Amino acid sequence: MKKNETKLLASRAVNKIGNVMYDYGNSTWIAGLGSIGQKYMGYYQLAENVISLFLNPIGGAVADRFKRRQILLVTDFIGGLMCAVLAFIGNDNIMLYGLIAVNAALAIMSAFSGTSFRSYVVTVVAEDRLVAFNSRLEVISQIVSISSPLFAFLFVDRFGLKPTLILDSVTFFLSFLLLFSIREEEKHITTEKRNTSIKSILRDIKEGMIFIVKEKEIFFLLVIASMVNFFIAAFNYLAPFSNQLFVHPSSYATLLTMGAAGSIAGAVLANKLFKNSYNSILIALALCGVGLAAITIFAVLGLPAEVIVTGNLIFEFFLTIFNIHFFSMVQKKVPKHMLGRVFSSIFTVAVIFMPISTAIMAALPFSISIYAFAVIGAGILLVSGGGFLY
Repeated sequence: MKKNETKLLASRAVNKIGNVMYDYGNSTWIAGLGSIGQKYMGYYQLAENVISLFLNPIGGAVADRFKRRQILLVTDFIGGLMCAVLAFIGNDNIMLYGLIAVNAALAIMSAFSGTSFRSYVVTVVAEDRLVAFNSRLEVISQIVSISSPLFAFLFVDRFGLKPTLILDSVTFFLSFLLLFSIREEEKHITTEKRNTSIKSILRDIKEGMIFIVKEKEIFFLLVIASMVNFFIAAFNYLAPFSNQLFVHPSSYATLLTMGAAGSIAGAVLANKLFKNSYNSILIALALCGVGLAAITIFAVLGLPAEVIVTGNLIFEFFLTIFNIHFFSMVQKKVPKHMLGRVFSSIFTVAVIFMPISTAIMAALPFSISIYAFAVIGAGILLVSGGGFLY
């Protein structure tokens, strides 16, 4: 593996540590506020989803018109600075609104960095190594995720939220330094693209959407994925309440760890169990629902919390296989100069129903239930299975 590939992987790994620590610390702190926690958890996640929905297209167009590495550097630096400032807030009420505001700001950063990173990969990695690189990226990311939730549980329990935010800040700055050390010329920049205007950005967004619609397989997979993401958003909302649902103080951390273990297994076996083809990855997506439904079954049977959360292992195993093959398919089929706007269009369509799902979960008083996992899992299975049969 080339040196710059290693740096790029290390940057994502470090960034992942910060993201897991940040989200775990904030989510558990908000969920622990009692009845008010359900409402503010909705605000916390809804802000992120809505911002992603509206800014992803712009982020992709910007990634095609500017140097993607510079975008990643700027977003990492701003993320580190915001977490550092947030750590020094002393009042709990201000902290609550600060967490929501910073999470929204990080969602803005993510709208630009997410598409920039996926697009920048092709600058550093050769085409014949893309599936292998994406698999390594997922393995390393999830190895970090296996240890991070339990480490976050111990760290937050021992030191509290503010030191956790300082640690988040450090990870952002370390990711910045790793990216700064990469030297690869980006060839997608042209004289035309340097003359950027609102009109040109809107034209780029339109071109990205047209390209996706013309690529029938990618478009159909994307429609199915967006419908599945409606249910995944519901699961993401429900997960932080695992400690209360399974009556165990480390259930949420264990749930995340099991999910990370499933992702590692999925990344390692993605090429061996499934082909990079349309039908096989639809099967993988359908099987995601089985894992979430299993959580309810295990809970109803009265099994220990450590067994109940293995349903997330099954879910993440098949979801990872879908993601690796889907993103590799896109990176192979889309011209390099269009990757940013195409990925941004994909991310936008993929999350279009997620804010609706989060709002429904926050509004329904009975949504926090062990039976909700079965409903979510059945929804994923029906949508994906229906897409495969169609």
